[in-house]
Amino acid sequence: MKFFLFFIIIFFSKFAFAEFKPQHHILENGLEIVVLENNRIPAVAHSIWYKVGSADEPNGKSGIAHFLEHLMFKGTDKLKPGEFSQIVSINGGKENAFTSKNYTGYFQLIHKSKLELIMSLEADRMKNIKLIEKEFENEKKVVLEERYSRVDNNPSALLSEQINAALYMNHPYKKPIIGWEHEIKNLNLGDVTKFYKKYYAPNNAIIVICGDVNLDEVVKIAKKYFGVIKPSKIDKRSWTLEPTQHAPRKITLKSKDTAIPVFKRHYLVPTYTKSKKESLTLEVFSEILGNPSTGMLFEEFVKNKKLATSASAYYYPDGFGDTSFTISIIPKKNISLEEIESHLNKYLNKIKKKTFNKNELQKVKKRIVNNTIFAQDSLYMGMRIFGSSLSTGYSLKEITNWPKDIDLISIADLQTFVPNIFNKNKSVTGYLLPIEK
Repeated sequence: MKFFLFFIIIFFSKFAFAEFKPQHHILENGLEIVVLENNRIPAVAHSIWYKVGSADEPNGKSGIAHFLEHLMFKGTDKLKPGEFSQIVSINGGKENAFTSKNYTGYFQLIHKSKLELIMSLEADRMKNIKLIEKEFENEKKVVLEERYSRVDNNPSALLSEQINAALYMNHPYKKPIIGWEHEIKNLNLGDVTKFYKKYYAPNNAIIVICGDVNLDEVVKIAKKYFGVIKPSKIDKRSWTLEPTQHAPRKITLKSKDTAIPVFKRHYLVPTYTKSKKESLTLEVFSEILGNPSTGMLFEEFVKNKKLATSASAYYYPDGFGDTSFTISIIPKKNISLEEIESHLNKYLNKIKKKTFNKNELQKVKKRIVNNTIFAQDSLYMGMRIFGSSLSTGYSLKEITNWPKDIDLISIADLQTFVPNIFNKNKSVTGYLLPIEK
């Protein structure tokens, strides 16, 4: 059924939507509504985003947010287990769900005439899911199998999980979204019920709809089905902060399930909500450095030095506090990871002192924005981008102004912020190695 995402795997620059005119309304019970009107086809992408993810889980209870995502399809007082999905399918729609560190989302793609049906179903399960012990234990087996197949039996994912746990010394982002195996096994029905009753409430949710519908229509339906639901008492998020990190860390994972060595390094860097200008600069720089076919890492390691078959970098700006800037390199045969690491360290020291070319910077900024234009034709991407952004602290203005903000990034910004990235004391280096026979 529903697939699990560690984060949004395909990260379109969320802010390609300057052409959209988002319409906004908040119900009396706190439910936020955003409509992105798109009349190209008679369809809608409907979604509801709960501002709760793995970072909100109580200590020792990792995996609750993702587990609850599964249980949201197990029926209510009105619906039998699985009936929600059956109704969507019978009416020609598609649906899915996802859990992240910061939010849990549910969406449907369907004909616009079925919007009221979908919203009535989502309102029903916002407060009326039926948690039965038998269903709970059966679904626990499903979640554990998902962990085994996606993480424990996937050496690259397992390495990333170990790196992430070491990168954050104190912040709850250190926990895996799917949860630790032993903590998933110990979750009980009471744990999940308490979590559900606290966080699944109108004042902790955002409805984002992209498609052939206007705000007045949506608000009318929302008042009918969601307006009667009372808000919950939800404290403002207050997560533990990272202390000063004084030493680099290194992790080596050897596995019989991999034949190719992999080098990874994660640096702790600010999210957009922590440092907006720095984050925008990191978005631009990640394209300069890490584009898998045109970036500086590709040019240096693959094209020029011929040390690797691939080399890329990635920055994920969403969240609260700190996030990661990730470098990933796969060496050529007979090139050791130690050799890759040694050359990378020297190369990054050069980059810290590099003077960037203004014309090249303009080309990169234009490419970043242009790459997102086609996303404007997608109902799904409009819904997904606005929902994930709003759920992680962005304002509507910041989303729609993104192209202008990117265009303001200068050579001076790169010179100021790029050297801050490669602080080895804020890094974890990971080696994935095959077990020699």
